[in-house]
Amino acid sequence: MIRVISVMIVVAFSLPLSAGRPEVFAFVDKSCAACHNAKLKSGDVDLASPRTFNTFDEDRPIWEKAVEKIKTGQMPPPGMPRPEASTTRQITLWLEAEFDRQDRAVEPDAGRVAAHRLNRAEYNNAIRDLLGVDIRPADNFPADTAAFGFDNISDALNLPPALLENYVDAAERSVRTALFGPEKRKPAAVHYSAPVRINDTRGRSSLPKDLFNYDQTGLSTLHSMHVVHRFPVDGEYSFRIVLNGHRPNQSEPVHPALFIDGKMIQEFEVDATDLEGQIVELRTQVTAGDHLLSASYLHTYHGLPPSYKGPEPSKRPPEPLISARGKLSEKDIETLRKYGTRIKTDSIETRVDNRFESLDVGGPFTQSTAASPLSLRKIYVCGHAPGKHVDGCARKVITRFASRAFRRPVKAQEAAQYANLVTLARKQGDSFEEGIATALQAILVSPNFLYRMETDQPPQAGRSWAPVTQYELASRLSYFLWSTMPDEELLRVAGQGGLRNPAVLTKQVRRMLRDPKSSALVEGFAGQWLQFRNIDVVKPDQERFPVFDDGLRHAMRRETELFIGSIVREDGSLLDLLDANYTFLNERLARFYGIDGVSGPEFRRVDVAGTARGGGVLAHASVLTISSYSTRTSPVLRGKWILENLLNAPPPAPPASVPPLDDAKVGQSGTLRQQMEEHRKNPACASCHSVMDPLGFGLENFNAIGAWRTEDGKFPVDSKGTLPDGRSFQSPSELKAILKTGRDAFARGLTEKLLTYALGRGLERYDRPAIAGITDKVGSGDYRFSQLILGVVNSLPFQNRRAREVSLVAGGPVTAIMKENSK
Repeated sequence: MIRVISVMIVVAFSLPLSAGRPEVFAFVDKSCAACHNAKLKSGDVDLASPRTFNTFDEDRPIWEKAVEKIKTGQMPPPGMPRPEASTTRQITLWLEAEFDRQDRAVEPDAGRVAAHRLNRAEYNNAIRDLLGVDIRPADNFPADTAAFGFDNISDALNLPPALLENYVDAAERSVRTALFGPEKRKPAAVHYSAPVRINDTRGRSSLPKDLFNYDQTGLSTLHSMHVVHRFPVDGEYSFRIVLNGHRPNQSEPVHPALFIDGKMIQEFEVDATDLEGQIVELRTQVTAGDHLLSASYLHTYHGLPPSYKGPEPSKRPPEPLISARGKLSEKDIETLRKYGTRIKTDSIETRVDNRFESLDVGGPFTQSTAASPLSLRKIYVCGHAPGKHVDGCARKVITRFASRAFRRPVKAQEAAQYANLVTLARKQGDSFEEGIATALQAILVSPNFLYRMETDQPPQAGRSWAPVTQYELASRLSYFLWSTMPDEELLRVAGQGGLRNPAVLTKQVRRMLRDPKSSALVEGFAGQWLQFRNIDVVKPDQERFPVFDDGLRHAMRRETELFIGSIVREDGSLLDLLDANYTFLNERLARFYGIDGVSGPEFRRVDVAGTARGGGVLAHASVLTISSYSTRTSPVLRGKWILENLLNAPPPAPPASVPPLDDAKVGQSGTLRQQMEEHRKNPACASCHSVMDPLGFGLENFNAIGAWRTEDGKFPVDSKGTLPDGRSFQSPSELKAILKTGRDAFARGLTEKLLTYALGRGLERYDRPAIAGITDKVGSGDYRFSQLILGVVNSLPFQNRRAREVSLVAGGPVTAIMKENSK
């Protein structure tokens, strides 16, 4: 850090400053000379005399760090005199211009990507598109190792021994499902217990009042039950819902219902007074995959909001459906102990406020085991009539399938090898279909399928790199935007040699972004960049946040996916990620946010202009939850999240010796801000926390699961903050406005992240000209999403590959190409 300060001063003395700018010299006198002089020489740096600017090349990393520290206000350190903003701007502009000049002077280098093993998502998608079966066999593979923030980095995707056996099993299961249909599964049952809801001694739950409003479906009320269940195959499944609670005499019958993915499957009527142990059951067809199951009471009345314009509620509002403490069973007590909730001994009114006991899912029953017509069409290109295949059909099937699996035309010799497997199987008495199955399984365990192979091409004259082939470029495009193999049209254009025509490439990119398969870019890239897919595994404290369940978790993630997906498919502004006047909500999430006018389980675009929480990802509960602790918010985690993902200025790791905050004291002995101020008194913490903490405190109006609040415990929330550069804000909306002024840094950081993801490798110094060019294109293109994508796919490293082996000298390639060893 001391050396960073010295670099700043070296820059100041090397700039062509006139005597009319004494602020630079004052900066040295007040902030540096007391320590960095000939006598003390702190950090082995003497700044008593002006130095010349003669070590720029070798000290490039230090200069870059200096710019980052200056621009984020971390330097000079807290408590030291600061130069005027004009001087700071002059220093950073000069340095950045020098960086750019130096980078452009270096010989271009496209870099090399190692053979890229398909990760789990890419494997699943390729099987789906090749065979027409969406059975996700790679979900059983070992987890992919991530690097540089993503799980598609070629160098990190090693091949553990266990994966070899997984590949053989997955190939057999996938091919046989496509050719002969799914295996018959034995029915199995899965039990889900409802989370415990506790009322305080006054019989009122300590939760937001607006969550008790009338909801015709009941899905957004506190007492609905939500779980995500994976159905292994298409088929009929049974559902058994066990009710709980007590219905007062003379109140109307209750109407429990089951919903799947927000669609009501069946409504029941129960007229019993004591609902505890009452059971409702049904069977229905469900498709394979993950589905959100919800159980709720229809027409629940808890007071209509003034804005309600829907159907009339029940005429007689029922009393709370509760189990008094005196009726707690041993099972109830054990459940309460499991959740860590104490039953008060001095009160007879502590209550379990559950409306549902459990949900059981059984099946599959009456499962279809026939092969999918889509799968048969994809495989049998010469038509399928069992036992009536003509000579030559096997070769046609193999050639087409292998060409699609290998993402390039297969050679005649390759096709013949796999076709021979069919012939051999027939000679051994197997059917034609069994022979085809053997050949397809062999194709799916070939390195040509499991790895994205790229061939070394001879370099062009005077260059160290060569273009990738048309088919390799098609694969780079499809795995970048879709996380799967190229489709028929993309392969056709590649076969015609048209992908390097700028107009053709642009047309294909825009087509691919509009395709539903571009949702893979949202999940694969944005989900890891913004980390919102971690919402699937976070576990907020159930006692502090009883409203958080699988239904809310699902809604939080869906909001962010739909929001970013709309930017992708509608070519929206990248700046909407920082702040927007819209988002996507259903009734459950809208009620959680305190936003009126949203009814029903379907998500829709909602205008949030003028609301306190506003829009942009910093207002999304998914982001706010994953950047919090399970029991409380964390200005440090949230500030760090902003620095890393939005400002492109990740802070260093904290010192190991710094103790954490005492969670028990937060909101009790003082505000979180007051405790953080004590924490910052540690000199080892002050520099980074002076930047992180104000950013994080700007989001304190959002609690640990993203709900809006004005109080934290018994203290009022304070979202004010002042950044090290002097800019201040009073609320989350003002913080977002400040962040939006840093659009160029945001665009550059996003460019670096997206280029890393697109290439499947970490970025190097020689990639900087490409990064600068893409960032410039984004800025001149009004920050539209398509400009970022087109900038990446037209860049030197995306369309080219370093030829064979190239020596690297001083960060750049030399033109001497090592001769390839004879084979």
